[in-house]
Amino acid sequence: KMEWRRVLCETNVTPQIISRLQSALLKAGYNPGPIDGILGRRTNAAVSAYQKKKGFATGGLTYETLKSLGVKLG
Repeated sequence: KMEWRRVLCETNVTPQIISRLQSALLKAGYNPGPIDGILGRRTNAAVSAYQKKKGFATGGLTYETLKSLGVKLG
C-alpha cells in the first residue's frame, strides 16, 4: 500500500531541529550517536528503528515522527 506522507525537506532541516530530534530519540531509548545537529547515518538509523517500532511510514523524516517525539520545528 502506498500513501503520501509529509516529510521535512533539506531546506527546512536545521541543526537545531536535528539536535532536538537526536535528544528526543535518545530519551526514547534510540541511540542517534552524538547530539551534534547532523542528520547522519546513526541518526537516520535511530529514526528508522523508532518509526518501525511505532508502525509509522519509514524512508524519511516525517512530521508524524517529529510530532510523536515531541520535536518542535520553530
